[in-house]
Amino acid sequence: MLRASLRIFSRWGHRVALTLLALSVCLYLNTLWDYLQVYHNEDGIRQKQRFEEVTAWEMTNQKTWLMIGIPTVCRKNENYLSSTLSSVVNHLRGVKGVSVVVCVCDTRRECRENIKTNLTRTFLPHIKSGLIHVIETPGKLYTSLSSLKRTFNDSEERVHWRSKQNLDYSYLMQYCANRSDYYLHLEDDVITVPNFIDKIQNYMESVNKPWAMLEFSTLGFIGKFFKSNDVEKLASLLRAFYNEQPCDYLIFFYLKIMLQHDRFFRIPSLFQHKGHFSSMPNLTRNITESFSHFPAFKKRFNSDNPDAKIFTSLSPWMSFKPKFAYSTSDNEMFWSTTPRVGDHYTIIFKTPQRLSRIVVLTGKAHRNFVDFLHGGVLEIGTDVKKIPQTDNACSNLTVVGHFDRGTVDVNVPRSPKPTKCLIIKVTKKQDSWLIIREIAVFIRVGGQ
Repeated sequence: MLRASLRIFSRWGHRVALTLLALSVCLYLNTLWDYLQVYHNEDGIRQKQRFEEVTAWEMTNQKTWLMIGIPTVCRKNENYLSSTLSSVVNHLRGVKGVSVVVCVCDTRRECRENIKTNLTRTFLPHIKSGLIHVIETPGKLYTSLSSLKRTFNDSEERVHWRSKQNLDYSYLMQYCANRSDYYLHLEDDVITVPNFIDKIQNYMESVNKPWAMLEFSTLGFIGKFFKSNDVEKLASLLRAFYNEQPCDYLIFFYLKIMLQHDRFFRIPSLFQHKGHFSSMPNLTRNITESFSHFPAFKKRFNSDNPDAKIFTSLSPWMSFKPKFAYSTSDNEMFWSTTPRVGDHYTIIFKTPQRLSRIVVLTGKAHRNFVDFLHGGVLEIGTDVKKIPQTDNACSNLTVVGHFDRGTVDVNVPRSPKPTKCLIIKVTKKQDSWLIIREIAVFIRVGGQ
């Protein structure tokens, strides 16, 4: 019996020992894995708690004067948030009653963490002081983006991008509503001019009409300035029609609802767009502020420009009114959407004039051949026909010049009859918009 037991142990004993050893190793590795997982989770929790701790901002009953909202996402090639915040913060030194809210809107967790890490690394003193506050959009905000309808013949990708943008802006505005007297909306790829707060306050005091929105940039949603107690209404509009319209179209409806019939642009503007890579994937843009401190533009000619009425078939963009082209004031020009062949810009003088020279400049002042007139003629007329229920028409016309590279500069020949009107006519199809930035009319000396 003993011999039989020894034979069994010698045959199977080493196998049992190996099995027990393997079980012990597995148990050890499993315990080590559990420990590492707990450590990783606790480390992540500690990092999250640290971020929440440095961004904690106890809101008091006392409102600030201005809250600046900046939504941000990761971009594929380059991020501009740090330079934007540096520009804003550097120009807020010594300014009281202003806070900056950065809203992290990227749907990718890794991108969110990178943005927050960079913010705490670069702007920790400003976050702790309460100058900069960081919030995040919740994931449930985007559940409705799975089934979008295409509008404006935009691609599915673009519809998704602009619909999400509306939701991002809505969330940020809803958060900021009623926490300050005023709200200023920026984007994460702009720079500011020095003393921009003083310039905002001065412009506010100069506007003598009721307003719902002031604009300190002509680009998109940059530099839009609202009364904080109205911001919730705009947030609701963006949220309700997030799929149907882009945000810069919805702003037109907002102003109509708020009974603001004019646009109030501060020119020169206070913010310059610097981003080359859009927040929309695979899109690059070279969009800059034309009428800003980067730089402003001056009318080139010291012209006479006698009193006149302006009529045009061109469609103005925003508040860049037709009369601004004929104005002699700096930084004023007429900006139209895409012109069609046959469109006209007509000037009818209040009293007939004997003209010596006419100059018309089109296109942007500091960028060659952008939004210029590709083809057109300049005509003068010695008579004006009155047409019932429509604009007066310039008649008895004579062509005095043809546009060359967006410009016409002509000496007007002497004529027995004085000039009652002049007309710019579009003669060539173009896809770009049109800027008429200066019309300079010179009266013949002595009226002869």
